Amino acid sequence: MSKKTANDTASDLSDATPGQRGPADHERREQILSVADDLFKAHGFRKTSVTDIAREIGVSSAYLYRFFNSKQAIGEAVCARALSSMDNAIRAVAERDQPATQRLRDMLQTLLEEALRLFLRERRMHDIIVVSIENQWSVTEEHNRVVYETIEKIVADGRDSGEFERKTPLDEVCTAIRVTAAAYAHPVLLSRLGDPEEMETKLTAVTNLILRSLAP
Repeated sequence: MSKKTANDTASDLSDATPGQRGPADHERREQILSVADDLFKAHGFRKTSVTDIAREIGVSSAYLYRFFNSKQAIGEAVCARALSSMDNAIRAVAERDQPATQRLRDMLQTLLEEALRLFLRERRMHDIIVVSIENQWSVTEEHNRVVYETIEKIVADGRDSGEFERKTPLDEVCTAIRVTAAAYAHPVLLSRLGDPEEMETKLTAVTNLILRSLAP
């Protein structure tokens, strides 16, 4: 599997966010996203309008539509930037020069840490991620693909090194791990798992069970 850099990831996520207009690297686009991000965190995605964003920047709503065709398009772009930090973090773990067993453990831990940061500590970001999941925005589908492919790389490496069993179909193993890990990276489910320390204890137990099931 080929490596992806942070720039590659940013490009992938940009491609996955519909409703974009104008040059991708325009400084005004970045200003719009930065202001929208702040407003979404302060007031929530649902309560923030395109007019609110335009007013904060000091331009007309019509001007914003030169770059995004709707509030959803702005929301998807903000969401993509937030999720890309999680994607980059778990990809970095997958590329480490360590045994696959350790990388899988660290990747699931990193997924939880990033989810806690985005979904619980930055509560308004929780709001926009929930909206994106409920409405099946393409950015969350892209994020799910990245998580799956990261798991797939680690498991495949573990099979090649003899750390993991090879009898079970690879896609079945990766899907099972992805579904199991979903509770620790979903904003709504995460909020029901208890305090962060308890979550880490539960994740350790789940990870130990996963690794035992992968043993040759």
